[in-house]
Amino acid sequence: MFGLFKSEPFQDGFLGLLTRSGSYWKGTIALGPHRNVALRLTGTSKAPDPAGLALAHELPARFNDLLPLIQASLFEHYQPYLEAASAGELPKRSAAFPKVERAEDVWPHVSPVYVLIEPLEGSPTEGPTIEIAYTAAWDEEHTVGARIQQWQVFELCGSV
Repeated sequence: MFGLFKSEPFQDGFLGLLTRSGSYWKGTIALGPHRNVALRLTGTSKAPDPAGLALAHELPARFNDLLPLIQASLFEHYQPYLEAASAGELPKRSAAFPKVERAEDVWPHVSPVYVLIEPLEGSPTEGPTIEIAYTAAWDEEHTVGARIQQWQVFELCGSV
């Protein structure tokens, strides 16, 4: 009975097969050396949102240009954790607290988990927002998301 309402998969020439689950179209996307990062796009029951799909097509080519902006935000996120670790205020860890001396040194300590492209209420401009969610070795409890509009990082949010 419920199969009548199930969306047919969507074949995209660039992203491959996208399947609808819940309110998102899901697939994978390549970000630099990371080849199979989970991708979620909003859309109708028939197809992903065209504006979001266009951003997903453009993101891999623009990713290297975003890296300095993302790493600066991640480094800013790291600094209070370093201070707390130095003061002995963080819970015991199974591994040593990571040492990150410069913004560009964050990359061995973070991994992309997913890319979400959807409209975001309260964002600087209208239209879809790209959110690249990362795990960070210094923040074991949260995933942090670099939110991007018009190819600028406007926010790094925690617990995404």
